Amino acid sequence: MAKFIYQEIGGITNKGESIVKPRFVQTRQVSTSEFINELAHRSSLTRGELVGVLQNLADTLPSFLSQGHSVRLDGIGLFTPTLTMRGGKPVTETTDEGSAVTHNAQNVVLDTIRFTPDRELVSQTRMDCNPTHDQFQANRKAMETPYTREERLQRALKHLAQQPMLTVSDYMELTGLRHTMAARELREWAEGEKPALRKVGRGSHRYYILNNV
Repeated sequence: MAKFIYQEIGGITNKGESIVKPRFVQTRQVSTSEFINELAHRSSLTRGELVGVLQNLADTLPSFLSQGHSVRLDGIGLFTPTLTMRGGKPVTETTDEGSAVTHNAQNVVLDTIRFTPDRELVSQTRMDCNPTHDQFQANRKAMETPYTREERLQRALKHLAQQPMLTVSDYMELTGLRHTMAARELREWAEGEKPALRKVGRGSHRYYILNNV
C-alpha cells in the first residue's frame, strides 16, 4: 500500500504561508529482475524471452535517439533527446577583451533523454493508486532526515548510477530535506576540487549528473 506525507517544498503563497504538497514515502526500488518476473506472470513469454526483449529495447532506443528522433511507445511514453554545450559552456560568451565568441559544433553534445509518460499510463496508475497518510512520518518536521550527510551523498550517487539525472525534487525524495536545504547541499556536492556531481542548466531547469571528468 502506497503511503504519503505532507512536506514543505520551499517558497510561500501570496498569503505568506509555506507551500506544502503531498509526496510518496519512498520504500524501495523495483529491480529489473522483479519487474521481469511480474511480466512473465502476465504474459505467455518466458522470462528469458522477456530479458531478450528488454535488452533489444535498450539497444534499439539509442539508434533512433542519437539521430535526434523522439520515440513514442504506446502505453508507456515519449523519449526525447536533448542537447547541451560540453562542460556547461554557453553557446556564445564574451571574452575579456569584450568580443563575442561562439563555440564550435564539436562542443555540442547529448545532454539527457527526457521521458514524458503516456496519458494512458498516468490514467491507469491514477486509477490503481490509493495512497494512505503515513501518520508516523507526518509527525516529523519536513526538514528532518534519518541520513547523515555522507549517507545522503551515497543515496544521490546510487540514484545517478541508475538514472541519467538528479533534480532537487529527487534529492528531497531521497533524503527528506526541505527544498532550500536540498538545493544548497546539491550545489555543495558540485563544488570544490573534486566534486562528486556536476550541475547542468539554470534556474528551474537545473539538474545534476555524475562528475566523471
